[in-house]
Amino acid sequence: MKKKFIIIAIVSVILLLCITVGLIIALCSRPPELELVYDRLVELIEKSHEVNVVMFGAGLPVYPRGTEEDELLHRYYGFYQDGREFITPYAKFSNIASIKEAASQVYSSEYCDSLFESLFTGYAPDVSTGSILPARYSEDDMRMYQNSYVKPIISGTRVYDYASMEIVFPSRGNYIIVEIDSYAENDPDNWVTVDLTFVYENGNWYLDGPSC
Repeated sequence: MKKKFIIIAIVSVILLLCITVGLIIALCSRPPELELVYDRLVELIEKSHEVNVVMFGAGLPVYPRGTEEDELLHRYYGFYQDGREFITPYAKFSNIASIKEAASQVYSSEYCDSLFESLFTGYAPDVSTGSILPARYSEDDMRMYQNSYVKPIISGTRVYDYASMEIVFPSRGNYIIVEIDSYAENDPDNWVTVDLTFVYENGNWYLDGPSC
């Protein structure tokens, strides 16, 4: 019995050492050269603009409540005043699954999970007060809705100077931080240097935080 415990202890130590060495290698591995990932990073930033509008900006086109057309068509007859507005048929995304798919093409899985909770489930920003922030988007068998009570947190697109892009410390083999000069589209004279983070997963690079 004692011999068995010794063997188990040895195996456990070996496994722990393997895990530790693996973590050290991952943390200490050199980040890729910029020219090797440049095209992918630019692609991600450019693709993020459309997704950012839906998640952080103006959102999707809706039929607003209270207009003459709304009153004439009785569009919201029988619907509670809960902030939900009908997303129009010509919107870029027609269901929640399509928004999730677009986001997953740009952002990392972990960042997507954090976004999806607030966008499609809602959350309580302050548990002590009992306040609840509703989901921005919801859907049923008939249509998708956008909640007018959830306000945009960005008002325009950010423009990046890709020639200024530089990978900086503490980047590593599977995680890089990029410094890049940029300005808000509605404030072109106000240049700032921002940090964008990217993570390598599922065989490719993805943004690991907002690009807006």
